[in-house]
Amino acid sequence: MFILNKPHGCITARSDWEDRELVYDHIPDHFPDLPHVGRLDYNTQGLLLFTDDGRLAQALLNKKYAGNADPETVEPIEKVYHVKIKDVIEPDDPLFDELEEPLEFEPGRFTEPAKAEYVAPRSSCTWISITITEGRHRQVRKLCKRSGRQIRKLRRVKLGPLELGDLKMRWCRWLTDEEIQALYDVALPEG
Repeated sequence: MFILNKPHGCITARSDWEDRELVYDHIPDHFPDLPHVGRLDYNTQGLLLFTDDGRLAQALLNKKYAGNADPETVEPIEKVYHVKIKDVIEPDDPLFDELEEPLEFEPGRFTEPAKAEYVAPRSSCTWISITITEGRHRQVRKLCKRSGRQIRKLRRVKLGPLELGDLKMRWCRWLTDEEIQALYDVALPEG
């Protein structure tokens, strides 16, 4: 298993009929050809996991696949994104409450609430953190759009126990034994 710090401007797929750059174009030859877990959209960068354990991949994406464990008792896997928004805001801005409100993704069906936090200001922008437990299509982007905020940059920095850390853009790294065990512990707690 390994992770890639995916750059923006490439798609999370093995092929593309529009001949766009793929995440697999950034995997060095000495890494194995493994499937990706979930997706990051074209302009989202950050942590992308690769594994050939389909059971683990499914459990990371949806807690109803959490092995022998009761899905109601399994904690959902958190996905943490750092978002650079166009405006300069303060830590007590009402935006954070707006971002945490569930998002309607189909008529009458809503996501779980997100968590939103202040990270750091910049001269004309602000970095915030948004944590979700589902992977609805463009969920973080839709939360920001609903709140009237323009995204300048979107980066996934955490997937469950895995952290992007200081991994350089377009680089891959192997998971440690401890990270692999932590993934199994949270995604498949009862094997």
